[in-house]
Amino acid sequence: MQKIVSLLLAAAVFSVFLSGCLPEAPGSGSSASFSDERPGAAAGESGAPQKSAEATVSSPEESSAAPNTQREPEAGAPDPSSSVLPSGSSSEPEPQTEQPREANPQTEPQTEPEAVAGEQPISPWTYQKLLGKGMDVDWSKTNQGRKYYNAQAAEDFAAAGVSHVRIRIADLASGDLLEGLDRQIADCLEHGLLPVIAYQADDFKNDPDEKNVQKVVDWWSKVARRYQDTSYLLSFDLLIEATDALNKQPEALNELYEKLVTEIRKTNPERIIMISPRLRSDAAYLHELEIPSAHNGYLMAEWHFYASGPSKTNDRKLWTTGSDHERSLIDEKIALALAWQKETGIPTWVGAWMPGNYNDGNDYTIEEQVAFASYMTRQLTAAGIPFSVNSDTKFYDRKANEWIPEMEPVFNCIYH
Repeated sequence: MQKIVSLLLAAAVFSVFLSGCLPEAPGSGSSASFSDERPGAAAGESGAPQKSAEATVSSPEESSAAPNTQREPEAGAPDPSSSVLPSGSSSEPEPQTEQPREANPQTEPQTEPEAVAGEQPISPWTYQKLLGKGMDVDWSKTNQGRKYYNAQAAEDFAAAGVSHVRIRIADLASGDLLEGLDRQIADCLEHGLLPVIAYQADDFKNDPDEKNVQKVVDWWSKVARRYQDTSYLLSFDLLIEATDALNKQPEALNELYEKLVTEIRKTNPERIIMISPRLRSDAAYLHELEIPSAHNGYLMAEWHFYASGPSKTNDRKLWTTGSDHERSLIDEKIALALAWQKETGIPTWVGAWMPGNYNDGNDYTIEEQVAFASYMTRQLTAAGIPFSVNSDTKFYDRKANEWIPEMEPVFNCIYH
């Protein structure tokens, strides 16, 4: 009998051993599937494009690899995740007893989806990332631009790696202009381009009196009303380069921004608005900007350098061989912008720079343009500052809807 019991016990132990070693039967465990599908983009059916969950723009940092949820804070932004543990303390987090509070979108970078849909407000730091590498366009600025614009241009820009377009406008907000702008914005959103509306306001820049201030306020009031229900991927760049008489009246520029932001917030309380400093949007004058009281946490600053290209004779924007001194001129402006970002908590971007002096002799070879553009692109990208290249007509034949072949090396060193 004892032998029988021993044999039974041995069989039971052997059975347990087998159950732990054999593989699980197919289909008996849980499994997860990952889809790479993303919704397409859609614009409104009529009039101004409408907010839609389908209009999405992917972050420039998006890759095919699994997303890293531990993001680095944006340049100049406070890092809410940083902490210092006292000596001997455990790295395990203590239970949190505080009630959750609402984050400030202006000063606290948020962890948001890689693909941002424009149906919800977008924090300035996220918008800074989304802007990436863009281009200034004349689609609504000139008669020729309006005449030859078609949806193929927006599709071609997006396919070539351009992530936003800065749509510059000089004229009154007439019905014809706005109808054309409606189409351009809708095309951008459909193809994944961020549209930025930028207004020239020449009368105000030449004579910043009350009459001309009101003209600018009325222009933006009309435009803001028209696009109040448009995707939050659309942003407003309030003034293209403060120049002329305005350079000597920085207080007039700040007063204009105060009035404009207050007016726009009546219809667009959470849309990204951009302000820029005087002297052709020079980063050296960012510190003079007074932050509009109605900014509501959705404000960025836009600045320029080399907007009309480098020069072989002008010491302020000198570029010949790419010497240490010439490179330092670029680095110093970037450092000024980063310091201002850190001080104010307001992200910045470069609204215009030009790879060659196309409007003043165009005496840089393609190789020289590539050298300059490569350094500009590398330094701005390293600083986390997005930019817009000036301008579309230098790279794209709008009549033929084709990229200009001889400019391909310059384009590729910037966007690829």
